[in-house]
Amino acid sequence: MDGTLIKTLKKPWKVGGKEQADIEVRPATMKDVCEAEQAASAFQPNSFNVQMACLQLVRAGEFVGPFVAAHFTAMRPAQFSEITAALQEADRLGED
Repeated sequence: MDGTLIKTLKKPWKVGGKEQADIEVRPATMKDVCEAEQAASAFQPNSFNVQMACLQLVRAGEFVGPFVAAHFTAMRPAQFSEITAALQEADRLGED
């Protein structure tokens, strides 16, 4: 899969000044991994995962970014888990 994956969120995410109901993500590249490691050490898994989300998110609803770590600070861990699950699914599909 070279394309993207669209997922509807269980609870809207307020980003870009509006409640967004869906996200579009793309598979990661090694460039993304290296950039995320530079922004947040791989020894800080939560910060690293936030940086990966910043890089892999194509859009959230109408908001097309750029995404930064501050977009995730008010999010509950369960909601962020929903985003990371979408990122992992995009990566799995990207391997086919």
